[in-house]
Amino acid sequence: MALDSITFYLKVRILRWLTQLLAWLDRRRRPASSCTPSSQIRIPPTLSISPRSFDTFLYHPPNYTRDPTNHAQYPLVIVLHGGGWCVGDARHDERFIKTLTARGVVVAAVNYRLAPEHPYPIPVSDCLDALLYLWKNSQSMNLDKDRTFIAGFSVGGQMAFASQFMLWSALQEKVTRINPSALGTVKGITAFYPPMDGTKSRAERAASNPSFVALKNKPISSSKMIGDIFDRAYFWNLPALPDKSHMCISPGLAPEDVVKASLPMRIFIKPAGLDPLLAEGVAAAERFRDLGKQVKCEVIQGVAHYWDHLAKTDQEKTLRQEVHERAADEIAEVLEIN
Repeated sequence: MALDSITFYLKVRILRWLTQLLAWLDRRRRPASSCTPSSQIRIPPTLSISPRSFDTFLYHPPNYTRDPTNHAQYPLVIVLHGGGWCVGDARHDERFIKTLTARGVVVAAVNYRLAPEHPYPIPVSDCLDALLYLWKNSQSMNLDKDRTFIAGFSVGGQMAFASQFMLWSALQEKVTRINPSALGTVKGITAFYPPMDGTKSRAERAASNPSFVALKNKPISSSKMIGDIFDRAYFWNLPALPDKSHMCISPGLAPEDVVKASLPMRIFIKPAGLDPLLAEGVAAAERFRDLGKQVKCEVIQGVAHYWDHLAKTDQEKTLRQEVHERAADEIAEVLEIN
């Protein structure tokens, strides 16, 4: 392995360790997160070009039962974590997951495989494969597959849209590995501070938000070193660099007909006010609305990218709880939970 590759992999591993440390501290920061998975399943690949399986964690609501004779089928919420496609873990969103299960839904947190070991399009393929698996096995899990919702943070929000575009493409191509009769219905998407336009450089993204430019102490996540790791990892060692305007990389630029046909009617986008990704998140929301979708774009003012996972002050913690509760209420309303 070349020295440059060794150095790069070392940087990725250090960044993963730091991310795990920050997540560990956040789970123990008052109020501590007491949410743990109810079960864990291995998801086999359906569309992925990689043959290996990956984990998905399931979180059950109170009094959950698999027996459909004792309880009506449960709505399903898929949660996709952030981390620039190369760091992070499905359990990092457990504060939000706990808020969701309190509404009476089953949550599936997808531990999709990470770049650079598993570069584009494997992470987004894993997200779709998890969805297809859960739909296929919904009856035995007492899930209402026609009341499915997808929520994601950062690139998880990006993949919430990209997974639906990938599914649409596979159905158009009549991929035999997908059984149309086993498909469910995605009723809505919530994306927290998602990257929606991969054609923009990091410098262009930063310049698009004057509030970010004015920050004296910019978050470490916006540093050139970390940005370089994220940008290189997702497309690591591919035979050719893909077109970054492709809808699975830049969901905000997806063709009009695909947006209309593949995305659910209800869409919630929650950009961060001090985030370089603010402008493209708002632009995507406006475009989807112009194409006939019911879109609510709620800019969370005064906070940076990934803010809800790094909340330290009482004010930040209160804001996080308010935003998460509001998002959970929106999801419950879309899923028609009484």
